[in-house]
Amino acid sequence: MIPELEPVALQELRALGSPKTWKFEGHLDELPSLTPVRGEIQAEHRGNVLAVEAELSTIVTLSCDRCLGHFNHQLSSSPSELIWLGDQPPTEDQLQLSEEISELEGLVETLDPRGNFDPQQWAFEQLNLQLPVVNDCGESCPGAPRFNQDVVANLEPSTDPRWEALRRLSDP
Repeated sequence: MIPELEPVALQELRALGSPKTWKFEGHLDELPSLTPVRGEIQAEHRGNVLAVEAELSTIVTLSCDRCLGHFNHQLSSSPSELIWLGDQPPTEDQLQLSEEISELEGLVETLDPRGNFDPQQWAFEQLNLQLPVVNDCGESCPGAPRFNQDVVANLEPSTDPRWEALRRLSDP
């Protein structure tokens, strides 16, 4: 947990009348990282929406999907998001009345206007979205581990007759 990133009431952000900025460095509990997460988050209450922007970076250790080796991967993100303040997603009429938003495109998150904004959870979500779908350690990846031919050659025939087919494949 990063102490600087305590949740803040949306009403408190509204009362500020200007953006609130969090500068921080620390480890997120849900995202094990090699280096501390460093960044700056800025949130501004704009009536019907909360505008959030950030600069986030850290290094995580991943496991390669091919060779199962570990490698370091840098995560960097400069997200910018508008979060609708309401119990439900906005209707077309609400969007027409909003000065900040002209279309629903990209507006998928909602927060209860009487609730809190959790900058730590938001930072975790943004960095988690930057994790690769396929973990590949790079061009120098040795590939999948090779099957040990010595194991096949030393199999006892009486162990299991199903191994005989495998033994025939390994014979030259």
